[in-house]
Amino acid sequence: MSEFLLVFGIALLASFLTYLGAPLAERFEAPQKVVSAALQFAAGIIAALVAFSLMPPAVRYGPYVGVVIAFFLGGLLFVTLEYGSARLLAARPATESGPKSLGLYIGILVDLVIDGVVIGIGSTMTLTTGLLLALGLAISTAPLAFVTTATAKRQGVSKEHRRLLAIMLFLAVFLGALFGFLVLRNQSLETRLILIALASGFLITTVTQSLIPEANREGEPGFAGILFIGGMALYALLSFTIR
Repeated sequence: MSEFLLVFGIALLASFLTYLGAPLAERFEAPQKVVSAALQFAAGIIAALVAFSLMPPAVRYGPYVGVVIAFFLGGLLFVTLEYGSARLLAARPATESGPKSLGLYIGILVDLVIDGVVIGIGSTMTLTTGLLLALGLAISTAPLAFVTTATAKRQGVSKEHRRLLAIMLFLAVFLGALFGFLVLRNQSLETRLILIALASGFLITTVTQSLIPEANREGEPGFAGILFIGGMALYALLSFTIR
């Protein structure tokens, strides 16, 4: 069996495990406290992904000024998208139902794409590394898919659009993994590290401007923040275990 087909299978596995969170959210009604807790946990996973896996090699081996600028531009990109989505939603008729924050969904989809790219790049080293990354990252992406669907239900997104969102969650991981394997392995190290810094700025801004505010939208108790630290700790453990 060719290397590409094996990576294709790894990408398919990671995507399927991620997708499972969506039908579970459709099947079970999740109270706001559960959604808040899951968002806190997912935010911790994303923050740890940036802190332990993405930025250290970018800062250590990349062009320092370029990495810092790319990190800033990543955050600026998210803020711009969030501002644009807020303007569009403000212009919508008051009687029209729909999500309150497109930035939340955009940030989650970008995070899943980046997770997929990480899987793809890992597969360029060894197939075992790619498989372990796929299994490890699924621990965060499946709950994130659950939270995304549950939040969409709570915000009044139609069932048809939720189905489309679930498909996009699947494709984000799958296409990200194939992209990381087929395209980024041929790029220079500096280019890849600058792109990683750009993605890191986008993701960390997603955590601070969308995930955490959405988790605390209804004044959830501060005790739920322990799950944020728990998510960081779990990813830190996986990052040192899956090598």
